[in-house]
Amino acid sequence: MAFHINQGSPNPLSLEPGANASFTIEVYVDGDPVDPGEIIQVKLPEGLFFPPTGEIRYMKLDEGINQPLSIESREGDGSLVRFKAEAIGIQPGGFYSVNVQTRPNAAPGDRTIPDGLTIGTTTAQLSFRISAPQPVEQRVYGIVASDGSAQGSGFTSRRVEGRFSNYEITFTNPFVSPPVVVATGWGDLSANVTIASRGTHAVSIYAGRNGAYTPVTLSFIAIGLAQPTQ
Repeated sequence: MAFHINQGSPNPLSLEPGANASFTIEVYVDGDPVDPGEIIQVKLPEGLFFPPTGEIRYMKLDEGINQPLSIESREGDGSLVRFKAEAIGIQPGGFYSVNVQTRPNAAPGDRTIPDGLTIGTTTAQLSFRISAPQPVEQRVYGIVASDGSAQGSGFTSRRVEGRFSNYEITFTNPFVSPPVVVATGWGDLSANVTIASRGTHAVSIYAGRNGAYTPVTLSFIAIGLAQPTQ
């Protein structure tokens, strides 16, 4: 009698850092069918773990079966989990769904562990792909005082030395492409504000009053896509 065990599709399973998903396992046996109770062990590669509230389910969709299974044991860090298999036939009659989560600080790249799946003396590899986080919308806004000091979060600001009314705003978390920036005088209807340049890391603003360059207090907002912060 020999067991066969393998990871189902998609293989590798792709997740972003901090994401939670499920992968599938198929099992069958050469020889006579096996009664329920065989232990299946799942060992996860670095950067992934079985969450404390994770589930393992047995599914046989053509018969309407979708049932949670008891966890026999789980390592404290979630790197290894064991559960009892249902009855095993000579061909896959159903499949197991196992929760997995990536750590928030996991570096992008492929993860493969040769003995990720074990039943009896049979082992098989598990493969995952940790993808780079997708950009999300970021909004940075606040007030820059006439002396260049910042009032707000997500940015620093200064009045450029030697340029009486030139202000530079630097973003704490850079955008992936130059954001849309809107700026205006703060509480001063006679103020003139011009966006001189904008980039992924900073924006340069000239300000004045009644057509003459002079220090003013200004407010601004920058909107665009940025990598998510931890």
